Amino acid sequence: MLDIIARLPPKNVAQCKLVCKEWLDFILDRKFVRAHCHYMRASADQKLLMVGWKTIEVHSLNYKSPGFIVPRGVARPFYAHPSRMFFLASLDGMLCVCLQNTCELVVWNPLTTKFKKLANSNSQGFYKVDRDALGFFVDSSDDYNILHIKRRRGTMTVYIYSMELNSWSTVRFLKHRPYHHYTYLWSPATLCGGGLYFVVTQCRGRSDGLSVIRFDVNSKSFSELCFPNVYDDEVSGSLVNINEELHMYVCIGNYDYRREIVLWRLKNKSWMKVFAYPDKLWMPLSTMCSFTYYNLPGTCLVITNFGQVIEIDLQRDHLGYFCRMFFYRQMHGAVYTETIASPNY
Repeated sequence: MLDIIARLPPKNVAQCKLVCKEWLDFILDRKFVRAHCHYMRASADQKLLMVGWKTIEVHSLNYKSPGFIVPRGVARPFYAHPSRMFFLASLDGMLCVCLQNTCELVVWNPLTTKFKKLANSNSQGFYKVDRDALGFFVDSSDDYNILHIKRRRGTMTVYIYSMELNSWSTVRFLKHRPYHHYTYLWSPATLCGGGLYFVVTQCRGRSDGLSVIRFDVNSKSFSELCFPNVYDDEVSGSLVNINEELHMYVCIGNYDYRREIVLWRLKNKSWMKVFAYPDKLWMPLSTMCSFTYYNLPGTCLVITNFGQVIEIDLQRDHLGYFCRMFFYRQMHGAVYTETIASPNY
């Protein structure tokens, strides 16, 4: 029965909870929730949650779904204006959100509306969008964790929040590294193969001022990787997990004049060039959000800072293969897969 119900869509699973108390206890069991998340993770029904000035909408990324054309609105179970919500990470249907009016961190499941505020009286769980970095992961004990890299007054403290223990702890960062300084910018984390990866950029992004930081989710330790072999005065990188392999889009050139965008793949701690895209197919990209698109194997979607959603066929080896472009008016959002996972253990 576990295997059958776990394969159902989240809304159907929620209906099954009403059958009887035995089914309710069964579905709320941690083992079942993990099994359901596993199946949903591999499903084709990914969602794109987009934030407008006054509303939050969910778009289906399945081209054959009515939700692709007609989005649905999402209610917020906590007080926050949509324009003051900043989405930091997603995992198993849960989103980690910063409420910018209070700087509080919140873990929220938009489908079930369950949420949990992580801030406490010890000043833990408060996030600065222009200074901090964050990742969302599951460790070896099957516990959901939030990694919060917090920078204040020239110092750096690394916190980990455990959902199972409902508490914060600290871990050590790399010794004798300058990444605590405000001249370094941290990218959002990309979860891939047991690690959280960050691109760290100094000042205006010279190629000699770029690094990749890896956090091992099991040993809870940091390491440093090299950046792809690119030399230019204006370089930026955006990480993406494609079929559990870490890739990076490297943009060469400045904001107004983008000369080339190159896709690299990490193999045995070294970067291999996959292929490049000619600039003429792209609008200027200062930041990108990329993710694997499960409806079409070998396809990746890129969301630009202009709200474009661009589909790329990764199986084509010639340069700049361009499939479709869609435009959303909203400028900020998150990609996730709906599940019944709850931030409240």
